[in-house]
Amino acid sequence: MAEGWFPVVDAETCSECGKCVDFCQQGVFDKSSAKPIMVQPLGCVDTCHGCGNLCPTGSITYYGDTTGWKPPNRTFEN
Repeated sequence: MAEGWFPVVDAETCSECGKCVDFCQQGVFDKSSAKPIMVQPLGCVDTCHGCGNLCPTGSITYYGDTTGWKPPNRTFEN
């Protein structure tokens, strides 16, 4: 697991579809809500972009990301 790596969810653009919550098997998100509430950010697997790749609104980026990865579905600036 990663100490300097975790997902960051843009609450303004998140559609609360629950895809990231359903995907993550590391306990990063609260499984009782479709809204991505992080409860264990350090549980994220270093350089995993799984939830970000699934996000239909491109609302997930990663703190500590130096890989050059970009959210594939991002349609807004930032």
